[in-house]
Amino acid sequence: MPNDKATEKSHSGDIVYEVNTGGTTVHARRMKGRWRNIKWLMMGLIYLPLFILPYIPWGDRPAILWDIPNRKFYFFDLTVWPQDFFILALILLFCFMLLFAMTAVAGRIFCGFVCPQTIWVDIMTWIETKVEGSPKKRIQLDNSPWNADKIIRRGGKHVLFLGVCIFTAIHVVAYFSGIWDLYAGLATFNLKAAEWISLLVIIVTCYVDTALIREQFCMWVCPYARIQGVFTDQDTQVISYDHHRGELRGRMKRGQVAEGYGDCIACNLCVVTCPTGVDIRLGQQIGCINCGICADACDSVMEKISRPKGLIRFASFHEIEENTKVHNPFLRPRPLFYAAVTLFAIIGIVYGLATKTVLDINVRHERSPQFTMMSDGSIQNMYHLDILNKTDKPADFIITITGLDGLSSNVDDKIFHLKTAQVKRFIMLARAPRKVLTQTSQPITITLQSKENPEIKDVYKSMFIGPKQ
Repeated sequence: MPNDKATEKSHSGDIVYEVNTGGTTVHARRMKGRWRNIKWLMMGLIYLPLFILPYIPWGDRPAILWDIPNRKFYFFDLTVWPQDFFILALILLFCFMLLFAMTAVAGRIFCGFVCPQTIWVDIMTWIETKVEGSPKKRIQLDNSPWNADKIIRRGGKHVLFLGVCIFTAIHVVAYFSGIWDLYAGLATFNLKAAEWISLLVIIVTCYVDTALIREQFCMWVCPYARIQGVFTDQDTQVISYDHHRGELRGRMKRGQVAEGYGDCIACNLCVVTCPTGVDIRLGQQIGCINCGICADACDSVMEKISRPKGLIRFASFHEIEENTKVHNPFLRPRPLFYAAVTLFAIIGIVYGLATKTVLDINVRHERSPQFTMMSDGSIQNMYHLDILNKTDKPADFIITITGLDGLSSNVDDKIFHLKTAQVKRFIMLARAPRKVLTQTSQPITITLQSKENPEIKDVYKSMFIGPKQ
């Protein structure tokens, strides 16, 4: 049992509850039910593809690859460079806003159904159940002296834990090195130092977190557990105990209605199935990850005693306290705001990807002096140019400048040879006859174009500055 005690005011009065601070291990009973099935479904939809994608080839490389040495990210036909950082920033914004929106609507539902730490702990406890048996047997094993059976069971369990961690680490690093190259390097012990270090760090972190610390990470380490209150309100749908129905607690037989008692029969199944060891009947607690397992447990009991399901369910504070029903928890200012920002991020990502080019030209006009009057009467402007080849092979490029009659530059008819990911910086001097300058500042267009394939180009709009008219 947990070892630290604190007093909490419940709906039935002052009671003593216990908080696990790591002194003991939570041996949760595994429970089947609707929310458990949804959790397995989410695992399949989200994490199975992550372990399959490294094996998909795309030309001479994996379909998805973080090529850190060359500073680019491959996603099938799409290549993202550091210069496309705004797309990555919008993706991060999308992820954060989606997380906030999920929390505003349904509390820590991310923790219960999506968080990799929660999912991996669930896998570890499933392995533990198969190797060591039920929670009762595991507790007995904890308290038993060391013998051959205990060594074999404990040792075998941790070998399987390490196997899961190693498997995870290999497939994470594969996104940076390529799965087949990684397998070949492991077979010959010929990996780069960064790869060995990455594998070791992921294996150790995964093992310590999901095999040893487990629920303590959720309760005392994860910052999200502490900041979730910022994104929730009294209309947020969270796992809740309906005290109007449940109190007072008492034993009940099938079909029997005990006068003066509620539907809760004090079986404590909601507590023994909780992966973090909390008692949801005391209200929302920092350890609750909104996984719904306690609701599955309670529903199974309600079904056996012929009482309505939903004594423990997803409900808001208002719904429980006012004994009413919130018809649409999504149409509230907080979720709508997060949804609007999420939509903005999606639009930005789509626009960025649709307008992204395989070339990049950046132009900065010289500020001092803004223009120079030449001896022949023409006006000269100076520009600082950065050009980048974001194609997958070396190529020749030309630069053209248009927008004014008689406009010329020192890069006319010049060929720039750029390797893949190569950046060239140089000064471009542009001249225009003074007679064509009808305004102090007039627009011009600078185009970087592939010599072999003119359709590959990037266009930059700038200004040509002359004397005041």
